[in-house]
Amino acid sequence: MVKRNSKYYYILVFLIILLITVGYVGFKATFKSSGATIANTVINNQYFKKKVDPVIPPVKSNNFTQPNILAKSAVLVRQSDKYPLYEKNQDESISIASITKVMTVIVSLENYKLSDVVVVKKENTEVIPSKIFLKEGEKITVDSLIDGALIASGNDAANALATAKWTREEFIELMNEKAEELGMTKTKFFDPAGLDDNGKSSARDIAIMFSYGLNFEKFKQSISTEAKDILSTDEKQVHPLKNSNRLLTGEIMFDGEIIGGKTGVTDLAGHTLVCAAKRGETTVVGVILNTYNNTKSASAEEMKKLLDWSYISYLI
Repeated sequence: MVKRNSKYYYILVFLIILLITVGYVGFKATFKSSGATIANTVINNQYFKKKVDPVIPPVKSNNFTQPNILAKSAVLVRQSDKYPLYEKNQDESISIASITKVMTVIVSLENYKLSDVVVVKKENTEVIPSKIFLKEGEKITVDSLIDGALIASGNDAANALATAKWTREEFIELMNEKAEELGMTKTKFFDPAGLDDNGKSSARDIAIMFSYGLNFEKFKQSISTEAKDILSTDEKQVHPLKNSNRLLTGEIMFDGEIIGGKTGVTDLAGHTLVCAAKRGETTVVGVILNTYNNTKSASAEEMKKLLDWSYISYLI
């Protein structure tokens, strides 16, 4: 048996511990400085601090078929994880009309207080219908203007929100910055109301945007409202609002819960609709863009067809 030299033994142990410590610190610093990411999350956080929930695809039923959706573009996603249940030309960038107002409201919710008071400018009133007939100089809350933009699709309400704190151009820039932040790669806005058909998006991008909007209680409240009156702060001006989403108003019946949505129409964009619905525990978001039929109920009819199909074709 070799007799240990205690002096050299302790030196060796010390050196081993030192090397291990230096190696660990260097490894940790390398990852921290590199900013290496997986799904936009720092790797250290992904593996050491977060529980990763894998996306579980929905199970198709024995009745699964492909629906015949009479529109240029359409998607249906499971709202919880944006899993696509149906896609048709989902990444094609086309005009979206008043669905644009969803982003106008999102930017407003993130930059105003609902109690903020807006003084209506003359330029806000000089828009074509649909509008809620705001008056120049009228004082009205952001809360009411959001209702005006989402329930009645008021172009004047959308423009009033856009120009209360910024120039119109500055607000549009905020809209496009938010779209980029959300990963809406096929989207470019040119006005806050959706009247400019140069403003385009894709069905997939709209599903992303609308799902994000559902995080705001005020947003959900407005899109789920069939009708209401809003008032100026002095209560002298009354603006009756009526929702044009025929699935929400019950003009087209759906066997489930319609959470709410946003309609739109221009000559170029055709009839459009984004809508959230719930049956059981599953919420889905559907988008219909540019229906083949040019009727006021066309987008709601195609949306109902898509929603009914999803609950028959998937075990969700």
